[in-house]
Amino acid sequence: MSADMTELHQRIVRSVEEHRPTVIAFLQDLIKAPSVTGQEGVCAVVCAEKLTSMGLEVDTWDTDPTELRAHPAANPSSFSYEGRPNVVGRYQGANPASGRSLMLNGHVDVVTAESVAKWTHDPWGGEIAENKLYGRGANDMKGGIACMVVALQSVLAAGLRPAGDVLVECVIEEEEGVGNGTLASLLRGYTADACIVTEATDLRVQPAMRGAIRWKITVEGQSSHGVEKWKGVDGIEKGFAVWQSLRYFQDAMSGINSHPYFAEYPISIPVTPDVIRAGAWRGMVAPDCVIEGYLETLPGHDTAYWEEQVRSYLHAVASTDPWLRNHVPRLEVTERYEAYAEDDDSPFVAAMQCAATEVLGEAGPLSGLNGGCDAYIRHVYGHAPTVVFGPTGDRAHGADEYVDIDSLVAATKVMALTIADWCGIA
Repeated sequence: MSADMTELHQRIVRSVEEHRPTVIAFLQDLIKAPSVTGQEGVCAVVCAEKLTSMGLEVDTWDTDPTELRAHPAANPSSFSYEGRPNVVGRYQGANPASGRSLMLNGHVDVVTAESVAKWTHDPWGGEIAENKLYGRGANDMKGGIACMVVALQSVLAAGLRPAGDVLVECVIEEEEGVGNGTLASLLRGYTADACIVTEATDLRVQPAMRGAIRWKITVEGQSSHGVEKWKGVDGIEKGFAVWQSLRYFQDAMSGINSHPYFAEYPISIPVTPDVIRAGAWRGMVAPDCVIEGYLETLPGHDTAYWEEQVRSYLHAVASTDPWLRNHVPRLEVTERYEAYAEDDDSPFVAAMQCAATEVLGEAGPLSGLNGGCDAYIRHVYGHAPTVVFGPTGDRAHGADEYVDIDSLVAATKVMALTIADWCGIA
């Protein structure tokens, strides 16, 4: 504990340290409630029961798909919303007129644990070994949920009452339909003066995130019998040419786009084809080729800009080929989320960076989240300064996913101090 900490901060840190077993046990409870996207109900119950036990006002509801889909930020989903509730717990501030409100956000859904045979720890067991807690979602991002819940619990257990409201938001559907759960909560009226999205960040304060578009490019060919292939146009061949050209697009865009929060990453604008489909029948020249993938963006341009950049590039590629010139590849955008970056002088970013420095000794430079999450919903559409911050772990979406237990406690301390400093203590 830093000797420079105020008596109030020391009191909060001691409370978090006393709650170390609590944050571990709660994370184990979350992991033991499997919640692959589309099946989050049982984990939502765990969250609701925990928040209720802390004396919070708890709201649990199923998303209205009609209301959600009417919003421009809604992304496609494969699942029904029945039995997959969002959960929001509200601590009513002791003096809202003098304090600021804070939203703590985390998604309860996780990806599949398959192939389970590749795990050396039970993916749904919450097993501990060598200061690591293992399980699907330990790192992405039930560890963050455990931190944010126990951060508030520790502040209250220390006999302190935040002046402003503290909202704890446990949402569904981030792993598919990025942002939908948080958007549903926003549409229900839950807002705050600032937000922490508790994704794992290796204890780095990240006031920015990448955006992305998921694209589908259909390259048209012309089928014919294979023994008369000169009568057709091979969709695979034309698709391969387009696929190859995407690397040049990535290099060109990365060469002219940058942002200081993302300077550490070797590729500024990753373009990643991850699905290719072609071929209709044996012995037939392929009538078309479909390529799907992601383009990851930086703060500075919205997704509409990037969609137009891809479309223009495909026209340029087509102009070099006699067939494609008259059969320009078709672009569809099937998912999107926006990049953002907080201002350098944001008071909330400064508050979080100060809290991290107190707990860790050195917070490190500000950086951007190298990927997407629900943070953009709170920043772009909720108009709240939003920081991504959470514990250290590894192997998200892989076998033997884990979170470092000491980092769980450290992240909980940073969040608890931020609650006190941002919301005020009545």
